[in-house]
Amino acid sequence: MAKGQNVNKEEIQGKALIDESIKQDVGHFVYSSVDRGGDASTDNPTNIPHFLSKHHIEHHLFEQTKDGAMTWTVLRPVFFFENLVPSFIGKVSATAWDAYLQGKPLQCIAVSDIGVFAAKALLEPQSYKNRCLSLAGDDLTFEQMQKKFKAKTGEAMPTTFRVVCYLLMWMVTDLRLMFNWFYDHGYGADIQGLRKMHPGLKNFEAWLEEDSEWMKR
Repeated sequence: MAKGQNVNKEEIQGKALIDESIKQDVGHFVYSSVDRGGDASTDNPTNIPHFLSKHHIEHHLFEQTKDGAMTWTVLRPVFFFENLVPSFIGKVSATAWDAYLQGKPLQCIAVSDIGVFAAKALLEPQSYKNRCLSLAGDDLTFEQMQKKFKAKTGEAMPTTFRVVCYLLMWMVTDLRLMFNWFYDHGYGADIQGLRKMHPGLKNFEAWLEEDSEWMKR
């Protein structure tokens, strides 16, 4: 979320954009939301503030367009590979993955692939008309991610002390709730189905090679 923004502003802006798009006779609207458990996402707001705001925006979109005023596509990406950047934020993200998921897998997506599906929805609106699509490119445990990362880069994915991670999670409730949800529930994208739609969908190794900062240093 951009500096100076919060979930309340996000919700206000998202709903306003939908309303104005209808007024301006936009033919097809593409909204990037968040996955909340695959097909269960529509009826699953969760207790995570930045998931809940997107749930509210989605339902505003559904309600305002039920008369057919505008068609739409809702994309629901999962955890971004781009959270694993070579910086302190990346260290915290990796440490939280290890500490909170405790060996459970986490679905991830390359931001570039979100763009691909958004472009497909805009260029082929009839194929994506009034569809919700959860997006993921890989499903990895922390150990699997570490092994693949080391094989590609020759080094271990940097982490930080768990106490630092726990302190930050205590301070930022939204993130703590999100990582707890990853463990208790988790994402539910159909990766095999998505790859049929987009054969170039990136797994972790492809993201490392093609998009990440790790291979460019």
